[in-house]
Amino acid sequence: MALVIDAHHHFWDPAKATYPWMTDALASIRRRFGPEDLRPLLPANGVDRTILVQTRSSLDETREFLATAAEHDFIAGVVGWVDLTADVPKQLARLRSEPGGAKLVGIRHQVHD
Repeated sequence: MALVIDAHHHFWDPAKATYPWMTDALASIRRRFGPEDLRPLLPANGVDRTILVQTRSSLDETREFLATAAEHDFIAGVVGWVDLTADVPKQLARLRSEPGGAKLVGIRHQVHD
């Protein structure tokens, strides 16, 4: 039987970080959204695994997401962020060596950031 993988979801916590994209128009979602919120929605919607995608241009967030992925089997991978103006191979090697690093499946760098 094939697995169903949601290829793009986010976690965030406005009490811990600033999210420039979270404008007043998105006030209804300006609250913490984490694994405990997503987990019960997965079986109800026939989803087996997910890919956690960065929400901020932050290595710290990427590390946090990798550690979260290591703790939750439903997170199949993380698309994180690295500074493309710095030593990318070195950043990737460091991330891969940290908790959850094996689940780093991609990098996203948004042009507007």
